Amino acid sequence: MRSVPLAAAALCLLAAPVEAFAPPAAGEAPLASEALVDQFLAALPHPEEWAARTDPDPAEVARIGALNPGHEAEVRAILAEHGRCFAPVAEAAMRRGLRVIARRLGPDKLRQLIALYGSAEFRRFDALLTRMERGEAVPPAAEREAERFLADHPVAIEFAQAVRNAGSIMAADEAFTTGLQGCAATTRAAFDRARLRRD
Repeated sequence: MRSVPLAAAALCLLAAPVEAFAPPAAGEAPLASEALVDQFLAALPHPEEWAARTDPDPAEVARIGALNPGHEAEVRAILAEHGRCFAPVAEAAMRRGLRVIARRLGPDKLRQLIALYGSAEFRRFDALLTRMERGEAVPPAAEREAERFLADHPVAIEFAQAVRNAGSIMAADEAFTTGLQGCAATTRAAFDRARLRRD
C-alpha cells in the first residue's frame, strides 16, 4: 500500500488542474520573462491532460434526462454542445492561469522545473505515478525512491499545488467569466427552445 504523503503528492503532480501566489514583494525574485514561460509550458509533461473535456458529464445527463423522459438523446445533444462551447473557453483560461503562475515562480524555479521535467529521474517518477494511477502494486523500494524525489524537488510540489488551486486566477479572468456566461446562456436557450426542463 502506498503511503499517504506519496499518494497526496502524486495527486498534486498528476492533476496538474494552494492559492495563486501573491505578486513578488520588494527584494524577491523577478517575474519570469514571456520567452522563458513559453519554454516552460512547452516542457510540461502530459500536455493532453490540460485539455478540457467536451463530452457531457454522465451524471448531469442522467439527472436532466430523468426530468425529461423520452428526450434523453436531446438532453445529451444539448449538453454535448455546451461542452464544445465551454472547452475552448476553459482551456484558454487555464493557459493564461498557467502563465501567471509560471511568471510568479520566477526564472530560477522555472529553469529548475524545465531541467527536471526533461530528466531521466522525472521519467522514472512519472512512470511510477502512472502505475499507481492504474492501481498497480508498487514495491516499497519504489515508494521510497519516489518520496526521495519529492523531498529533493520541492519546486515541483510548489508548482503543482499552485495549479490545483488556480481557481482564484480564473475567477478574476474576465474573458473566462464572459465566455462561461455566454455558454450558459446559449445552453439555457437551447433547453427552452426544446421545451425541456433543466431543474
